[in-house]
Amino acid sequence: MTQGVKTYKGYEIHPLVYPRRTAAGVTHRNSIDSGYDASVRICRVGANPAADGRVFRFAYFRPFEGAGKARMACIEHASQVIDGRVDGQSVSDL
Repeated sequence: MTQGVKTYKGYEIHPLVYPRRTAAGVTHRNSIDSGYDASVRICRVGANPAADGRVFRFAYFRPFEGAGKARMACIEHASQVIDGRVDGQSVSDL
């Protein structure tokens, strides 16, 4: 799946969406435990995301029902991190 990059207040937001893994570490796309987990990579616009970005995880106790919902949650979480509204997560040193 192609992940779209969004920009917000001088930062690039890279949603990282992946199939949910079971406790045994196996991915299941079509079972009761199916769904998606997500994280988000944030870097300055124009920076190399792999070298100059940081991955932020967010606690979501149930899998997202679809990749689109997970991607939207990534963008929302990233904007909250950038705005300084998430305790313990900051982009001030990027």
